[in-house]
Amino acid sequence: MWVGLWEGCALMARHWAWPGVAACLVGTVWLKSRKQWLQEGAQRRTVRAREELEAYALLDVRVPQDGDLGPLALRVCRVVKEKSAFHRAAMLVRETGGRVKIAGSIGMEDQILGALRLWGDQVEEAERGGGAGCSRGDGGLGTRVGANSFAVVLGKGPSAAGCGRAIVIPLWTTGGRAVGALVVCADGLLSVRRSSVVEAMTALEGLAAKLSRAMENAALAERLLRAEKLAGLGLLAGGVAHALNNPLTAVLGFADLIVHTAAETRVQADAKRIVQEARRMREMVESLANCWHPAHMDEEVQFPALLRELADACASRLEERGVRLLLEEAENLPPIRGNRERLRQIIEHLLTNAAQAVAAAQKMGVESPLGEGEDHQHTIRVAVNCDERMLHLIVSDTGTGFREPARVFDPFYAAAPGEGAGMGLSFCYGIVREHGGEISAFNLHPHGAAVVVDLPVDQVAAARATGAVPKVA
Repeated sequence: MWVGLWEGCALMARHWAWPGVAACLVGTVWLKSRKQWLQEGAQRRTVRAREELEAYALLDVRVPQDGDLGPLALRVCRVVKEKSAFHRAAMLVRETGGRVKIAGSIGMEDQILGALRLWGDQVEEAERGGGAGCSRGDGGLGTRVGANSFAVVLGKGPSAAGCGRAIVIPLWTTGGRAVGALVVCADGLLSVRRSSVVEAMTALEGLAAKLSRAMENAALAERLLRAEKLAGLGLLAGGVAHALNNPLTAVLGFADLIVHTAAETRVQADAKRIVQEARRMREMVESLANCWHPAHMDEEVQFPALLRELADACASRLEERGVRLLLEEAENLPPIRGNRERLRQIIEHLLTNAAQAVAAAQKMGVESPLGEGEDHQHTIRVAVNCDERMLHLIVSDTGTGFREPARVFDPFYAAAPGEGAGMGLSFCYGIVREHGGEISAFNLHPHGAAVVVDLPVDQVAAARATGAVPKVA
């Protein structure tokens, strides 16, 4: 019995020996080939990642002097499409007025671009309201993917027209303000493992940091150049005022003497005209010198009252010229800590510039771009609102716009021929910077212009007004 069982087992072993050996050999070969395939895949990914990083490192991200970011955005999107795992990309930038616009894109459908614009408007509204998306890294921008990237859904829902999935990488400044964003569409990539998505975003986040530094450095360089110009202008103004003061005093003295001693009526009239113009020149010289003297900054200025005072003073004159002045102010605006007279000068200069631009448009026969309900009447709009930190003043008009918005704050740069020496907006820039704020200008579509002034609110006075802190006697 046992001999028969042993012979049966031996027969079975001889029968299955070669198939078993073959199976082992096939399995060994398959494991080795799979290991080699995985190694080659990892090597290919490493090479692609290195090439992507090298492409981003060599990419020229210098901001042009004219401030046009369109060519830069197209270069960035093109490199992202060629070197990254994403084939659709867009670059968003924040305009001077605070709105987010699409500077350039590649592979994006019109519906996706429309949904992306709507998303930018929502983020801007949230920032102004102090809600989601207003601070760096709070998660309000979407679902966090990487260290500085967020997954968002564009559109009303998964089945809505224009809906799509995207990953947004904000372009943060060192102060925590988003000056734009790098966006890639990721419909297919979001279905893979999270680790793969995070790995794909690492190089793009580095590119976003490089872009944000370049944009911030360009803005800082422009600010330093303008401050240097204003400092030199201040020294020049002081020297000119001192040099002209003595000659003007002599002209005034002799002209006044002629007025009182001349017997001829015509001579007296001419002397009175000399006295009048000499006094006007003295006032201009004094105002030029005073603009560069440090001002007392300890007043609590109620901006709405100041705006209404100036609006009442010039609304009737503008109405006579066929120009409507609209004043829009938010409720419960906090005060500004600064100098009331200099803040008044800012508003006066901005209203004067807007009136000159509208007058130029009327002379050229340019109609207002407003709707028929406004009877195509040209308009100067003054809007003021605020958030937790800043008060925002926007003075816009339906005039001809600026020839070069980036240069309007340069000293002696006239916005249009025949509009004076071009000192008004440079004075505004100096006063705004003196108050710790920012001022910027941009053109509107199809024509018109706007100047935005951001001034820090008086936090203590605002807290007292809301009862957050007790008043100090």
